Parts: sequence; C-alpha cells; structure tokens
Amino acid sequence: MEKENAEIEFETVPVRIPKAIMDLLRTFRKDVDEYLTVLIVDAVASVLGTELGHGGEIVCASNVLEKFGLRHVFEVFDCMSYMPKDC
Repeated sequence: MEKENAEIEFETVPVRIPKAIMDLLRTFRKDVDEYLTVLIVDAVASVLGTELGHGGEIVCASNVLEKFGLRHVFEVFDCMSYMPKDC
C-alpha cells in the first residue's frame, strides 16, 4: 500500500481525540496516525456508500467518485465494497 499511497495527496489536520483513547491506541498500535487514517477513510467510504446506494441526494455515484478523486483512494484503502454497483 506504501507505493499506491504515494499517488494520493494527503493533508495533516488537527483532530481532537480524548487522551484516554490515544493512550489506548498508543499501547496497541505501532502507527497510530496510519491507523486513524484508515479508520477515517473507511468511515467516509461507508457513509458515502450508504448515501449513494440508498437514494441519497447525490445523483450519480461515479460522478462523485471522479469529481473528488475518490475512486483511487477507496481502491487503495480497500473501501470500494461500500460503493453501489454502478460505480
């Protein structure tokens, strides 16, 4: 996934997470940043997939994926299973 990640543009943003959660994650995860990135991408794909697949306000899933460059991101992070069949 490292090579494929190189093709994805990333941003660093401050995220407020309770200290107790961060303490737990640091205990059980070698790379907390990567873990949180995967969780967030997966959550966004899941929510977006639900909206696209169940008559949400977004008209065409493929257009949304292309407009925001999400197809490659979701493929690299193995999240395409959330997308409707027309994607």
